[in-house]
Amino acid sequence: MKIYIDEEKCTGCGKCKPACPKGPRVYSIEEKNGKKVCVVKDPSYCLGCRMCTTVCMADAITLVN
Repeated sequence: MKIYIDEEKCTGCGKCKPACPKGPRVYSIEEKNGKKVCVVKDPSYCLGCRMCTTVCMADAITLVN
């Protein structure tokens, strides 16, 4: 599973992290260019459940098989 984060759309709210069963292993909220954004740490832990895309109000996360 490939996880794409659109940093232009991402608000850095962090809702994806607790929604994901493997959250802290997959996602991290970091500061880039003075803006908080979601960063994919290790996509190999992704179960493909798409919970992250469900809670992302900014529609910034895309999962691709």
